[in-house]
Amino acid sequence: GPVALASIGPNTTGIIQLWLSEIFVPCNRFATKIGLLQGGTAGTDKAAATIYDSQGVLVGSTPVAGTSLSGANTFLELTITLDGAGATVPGLQLYGPGQYYVGVQLNGTAAGDIQTVPAPYLMCAGIVAAGVFGTFPATITVPTTFTAAKAPVVYIK
Repeated sequence: GPVALASIGPNTTGIIQLWLSEIFVPCNRFATKIGLLQGGTAGTDKAAATIYDSQGVLVGSTPVAGTSLSGANTFLELTITLDGAGATVPGLQLYGPGQYYVGVQLNGTAAGDIQTVPAPYLMCAGIVAAGVFGTFPATITVPTTFTAAKAPVVYIK
């Protein structure tokens, strides 16, 4: 049967940093949303998200002001509105098969803001050093290993 969203991963305290999850895109697709699994006590903090290519170059993001979390153990869909240069776009063309990294940034430190992948999985995940909310690095060093409880549970559509 279906898996309860509350049991996918541990509730993780929000920290202002860029949390990264690797995503494989099997074929060309146009993406307009990034879904983020909110934690069991998702509060009033805001979230923003980015997409980086396999080389760690920013290709797009959601609004830099962020979107308020709303709804424990539910997916919050963030709309992709900016390309890597900061220009307004209706979404992103992703090319597959290809490897991408979804980054999530939170503006507060509330306990249980998001859910993360708890144990090693067939993906790379990690964090980029703390920064300023709404300021996305133009390039990152992509993770090459899995770091437990640092990979946000995300999807693109």
